[in-house]
Amino acid sequence: MGFLDILFGGKKEETNPSGGETPEASQEQINMACAALLLEVAEADYADDPEETRAIIRALETHLSLRHSEVRTLLARAKAETPGATDLFPYTHLLNQRLDHDQKCAILTAMWRVAFADGNIDKYEELLIRRVQDLLRLDHADFIAAKQAARPSQN
Repeated sequence: MGFLDILFGGKKEETNPSGGETPEASQEQINMACAALLLEVAEADYADDPEETRAIIRALETHLSLRHSEVRTLLARAKAETPGATDLFPYTHLLNQRLDHDQKCAILTAMWRVAFADGNIDKYEELLIRRVQDLLRLDHADFIAAKQAARPSQN
């Protein structure tokens, strides 16, 4: 069963006795949504860059507090279950339901870090991040702040 099946009414992987989702299942869905959005940025420029992959791994380890082995497993699942996703709404809808403003801004910043990782901001990467910013109901100021926070220092 894929991530989207779980998210949109398919059989739940785990439930608690009251019939709702367990916190672990919810966190797993959030992790998958974050991984999928970061992968989308890396794939937006149609180039497979190892620096972007490393940026995704760092972001998932840092923001989701996952071990390296957990991140590798999550990325493998995300690549298998969300190949070439054209609809970002399922991911952003879940994140809007479960995350606060600061957490959504952190995801946007992580997306910018992935885009900056290869030293080139592709127009498709920026367009994707703009779409996610809008779908996450964040302001343009949040978009700019995330971009500035992610920009590599010019030492």
